[in-house]
Amino acid sequence: MSETSSYRPGWRVWHPTASTFYVNGALYGVWATQIPLAKERLGLDPIVLSIVLLMLGAGAVLAMAGSGWIIQRLGTAALIRLSGVIFLALLPAIPLMPDVWLLSGIVFLFGASGGCMDVAMNADAARIEKQVGRPYMSSFHGMWSLGGLTGAGIATLMLRWTDGASQALIVTVALAVIFAWGQRGLAPGKVAATADAGTGKSPSLRPAFLAVVVGLMAALAFSGEGVVLDWAAVFLREQLGAGQELANVGYAVFAGAMASVRFLGDPIRRHVDGVHLVRGGCLLALIGLLMGPLSGNVYVAILGYGLAGIGFANVVPVLFSTAGAMPRPEVQIATVSTMGYAGLLAAPPLLGTVAHVSTLAGIFYVAAVFTVIIALLAPVCAPRGASGRPATEAG
Repeated sequence: MSETSSYRPGWRVWHPTASTFYVNGALYGVWATQIPLAKERLGLDPIVLSIVLLMLGAGAVLAMAGSGWIIQRLGTAALIRLSGVIFLALLPAIPLMPDVWLLSGIVFLFGASGGCMDVAMNADAARIEKQVGRPYMSSFHGMWSLGGLTGAGIATLMLRWTDGASQALIVTVALAVIFAWGQRGLAPGKVAATADAGTGKSPSLRPAFLAVVVGLMAALAFSGEGVVLDWAAVFLREQLGAGQELANVGYAVFAGAMASVRFLGDPIRRHVDGVHLVRGGCLLALIGLLMGPLSGNVYVAILGYGLAGIGFANVVPVLFSTAGAMPRPEVQIATVSTMGYAGLLAAPPLLGTVAHVSTLAGIFYVAAVFTVIIALLAPVCAPRGASGRPATEAG
């Protein structure tokens, strides 16, 4: 009998992993408020700041790639706790760094610990879904989005009456309490031995082909989200003539819609399979991404960003659930996380070249094409049996 075979759906099984997602998202949200402070404090020009930000992504991608190996040896709970403690401890150190070299080193480790935590908590979420036979991934990702929004919002408000170092320390202490509270009910998440008993070899770290396909879909989905994150305000301001405050509303509407709809995703997934949910989401995202460029109207564009947020909301949770349902889920989820995050990092500079040779609207046309590709690949999200084939075909 598995370690959590007696689990039943409800708060007791949901809240430990949900709190982990929340804390991870909130730490990234607070980090976002520290970026302009570091730029001003150390006098960083845009190129140097870009390098510092690249260190965050490099640390996350490298750590994600190796997280499957760590989970096979320690289990998901141990990696969540180890990486979570490091992630929390590094945040207050960021505003104390006296030069760009130390800042880059801390940011690299910050990204690495956050990346390990990301893979571990998604692997734990997939384990829970398997053991209770009920979808939870969308609400977990909703907690991550909620953490990012509240973390950034509260941290921004705190800067009105305190400095960056005090803000980071106070928020970290509060998040550490939430993190510790959630860990009480976290199951060990030990990986079942899948090595050849006769040879004693360790479980394979090679991802399944389908996991690579899902990883490509995740890269395209994260790229689409990144387009709105990095280019929505620029497009509204420079192409459609919106004021600065109105331009900033675009991403806020996108993020708010995504976070809200993710909490509806689990009930929807009980009645709609992954293939139809991904395709439906891609259709909404496609329409939303094109509304601004095709209409040329600021308010229609903002409405489109909200529609795109609704569309993208449950695509990534379905992809992680798909990877988690495969054999050796820790390896498959590490693959999907790494490819997805790499897509998020690569999209802004690559799509910037599209704007350079065409217009800012061209970026959104390319992102719309991404949604079409994801929809075409959606059949890999069909429920699968233990053999790895679609459940309807497994026999």
